[in-house]
Amino acid sequence: MRRLKNNLSKELMSCLIPVLRRLPPRTAHRIVARIGRIEYRLLPRLRRGCDSAVERGSLYFGQRWDRPELGVELAGNMARWRARDILLDRVPRDELIDVVRVSGRENLDRAHALGEGVVLLGNHFGAHMTAPHWLSRENYNIRLYMERPRRVSRFLSRQFQAEGPLGQKGLFISRGAGTTEGAAAVMKAARVLRAGMIVYLAGDVRWNGAHTTPGRFLGKMFQFSTTWVLLAAMTGAPVVPVFCVMNEDGSHLLEFLPYYYIPDDVKRIGGEAFWVQKCLDTIEGYVREYPSNSNDYFFWDDPEWDKPASATIISTPV
Repeated sequence: MRRLKNNLSKELMSCLIPVLRRLPPRTAHRIVARIGRIEYRLLPRLRRGCDSAVERGSLYFGQRWDRPELGVELAGNMARWRARDILLDRVPRDELIDVVRVSGRENLDRAHALGEGVVLLGNHFGAHMTAPHWLSRENYNIRLYMERPRRVSRFLSRQFQAEGPLGQKGLFISRGAGTTEGAAAVMKAARVLRAGMIVYLAGDVRWNGAHTTPGRFLGKMFQFSTTWVLLAAMTGAPVVPVFCVMNEDGSHLLEFLPYYYIPDDVKRIGGEAFWVQKCLDTIEGYVREYPSNSNDYFFWDDPEWDKPASATIISTPV
């Protein structure tokens, strides 16, 4: 989603982050959401954009959502979404339970105990960077396969410095990367999984070119990356979907869903589209239940707001 040229918001956040880190984390998250709600009320373009997005969502789901009420909640949560996991930096591990309530941990642990690695299937719903932060705090061996997040906590940034054959370095991808770099990244991700570790990547990445498939999301067709499907198929690692809901009280609900396997012949039989659609349908279910956590989904394909996926694709021999 294209960001508004709002220097006030950027300056406020830059000044407030050191102060917010000293506050109880749930209070800090509520303050960030309040900044987003103030933006909604002060900036007509943002207000119109959020209201229009809510209207599109309510029409698609056949729900009678209150545009202004949900629009201001959406703006507040988008501010929290942009803050990533920064406000979790100084939260002691034993106090994290007050900020991040976990459901379905047994699903993750059962999959992890198999020793086959885990494809942790994320998305851009809710607080999507809370999952890798929490997992790292809980001493799970996790690596991220995605474009490098621009703004994350100091704690997570330190995890990104891990080198070596199973380290994080070399796993961040770029839309403008060449064939060699892309192939090296995906093969490293496969090595990490075969070592029994967790690889976190999103299943809702719009992409063009090789290793993509069309998928329907919120009533519209897009091309989506199939990298997560192919990685799971080639390594035999179980797939564990994960979602993180931002609650109004400043806390989070981190949910791990039951794991499943991707057949190893999925590419040969052309079955990638089935699994991508399964992922998208699950995300839609969460968006329907928690529309204020939808972030920029309702803005997709809106020419005024949406930044289309690049035509450049990493060519990877998976």
